[in-house]
Amino acid sequence: MFARGAGRKERGGSGIVHTVVVGLNIKRSSIEALERLSVHHSGNAQRARDLKAAAELAGVVVLSTCNRLELYGVCEDSDEGIARLCDCLLGDESAAVAEDLRSLLYAYADERAVRHLFEVVCGLDSLIMGESEIAGQVSRAYQAACSAGATDKIINVWFQRALSVGKRVRTQTRIGRYSTSIGRIAVDLAVRELGGIKDRRVLILGAGEMSELTMKYLVAQGVSVAMVSNRSLDKAQRLAEQYGFDACPLSEMERCLEVADVVFSATAAKGFLIGRDRLAGVMARRAQRPLLCIDMALPRDVDPAARDIPNVSCYDINELRDVANRHQAERVRAARKASQIIDEAVIDFARWQSSLEYTPMIDALYRKADRIKADKLERAMAKLSDLTPSQKRTVQCLATSITHQLVHEPVACMNALAGTEKSRAYAAMLQELFHLQPEGAPVSAIAAAQGDAKECAL
Repeated sequence: MFARGAGRKERGGSGIVHTVVVGLNIKRSSIEALERLSVHHSGNAQRARDLKAAAELAGVVVLSTCNRLELYGVCEDSDEGIARLCDCLLGDESAAVAEDLRSLLYAYADERAVRHLFEVVCGLDSLIMGESEIAGQVSRAYQAACSAGATDKIINVWFQRALSVGKRVRTQTRIGRYSTSIGRIAVDLAVRELGGIKDRRVLILGAGEMSELTMKYLVAQGVSVAMVSNRSLDKAQRLAEQYGFDACPLSEMERCLEVADVVFSATAAKGFLIGRDRLAGVMARRAQRPLLCIDMALPRDVDPAARDIPNVSCYDINELRDVANRHQAERVRAARKASQIIDEAVIDFARWQSSLEYTPMIDALYRKADRIKADKLERAMAKLSDLTPSQKRTVQCLATSITHQLVHEPVACMNALAGTEKSRAYAAMLQELFHLQPEGAPVSAIAAAQGDAKECAL
């Protein structure tokens, strides 16, 4: 069937709820499978709304990107919740196709589901470890679910904490600092060697995937003067137009080399596109202006012997890969620290979720305290009819402050011990000592009481 993380299973209105996730990503399945199931992220809100109703879940978030499709949910029964999400994900696929796709899915519940979202937001589950774009995609998916009314309290806290953990990891580990993309490394190298690249003239040889990725990084650096040259002029023109660059035929390469400050090369040529003698002739016409050549091609486009030409600096794919390997090692070290941060966050979330078990009892305690306060205030005010409005307000605030300070300490103690046998014993003791009658569903008494206490702070 599909991979499943360990999780509790609870039935019959126990009040215990479970976090679950079902999905697939490019690391574990084919791009064809993702294309078959995914929807554009603009449809996340509607899909979340539909899923919440169809899968009968308390809350849902749909995360759809070019690299992953994941459905996050909150339910009373983890097995049933996962099964419903899986069925909704596969939709109207035929039985044979659905079974093939089902084998590619992964599913996690409870702590493993919580950890998975934290790892996703931090970039630990991405193709390039530590990439930062996923954090924004998760944030937009969550906002879409909120706008659709598809979230609940558990989902809200889960995703808000995940985004907070992501920020903390990027601040404390700088995991996204070390790029492993050859195109990004090449552009960063040019920036370092030239002291900036924004106002430099750039020549890009080739119009394939590597060249296009390099162009994206160049645009991010503010480069506006660039020439794209390729054996196919039509392909070069189509690619150049996307980024506002110029295109030129490969036959005019020498003219372009004469005016360029830096060359990024990534063609599929069988031999050296820029031979030593050819480049030496170009440099003789450049009046001592230096030229930086960054060769990302394999086989190489630039003759290694060109390194001996005065004012020419050359870097090839081997050097770029050495940098990428060093960066990957740095990312792995940063990921270890990120995992420690995630461990702490998962424990903290589990503690918070366990505390919800006692919310009805804590609500009942606050309600009883407020009833006693209201009764005593009413009797006191009847005897203090000569007080001014300001004095009455002072008395009311004093009563509120005393009431909530008395209740706060046992509640804080229970929250600190959430999920332990001791906290369960405390809850039972409070319920018996104060004759509390918790309601079946949590109410907003705590929030209201805390709000009153802030308003009446003395």
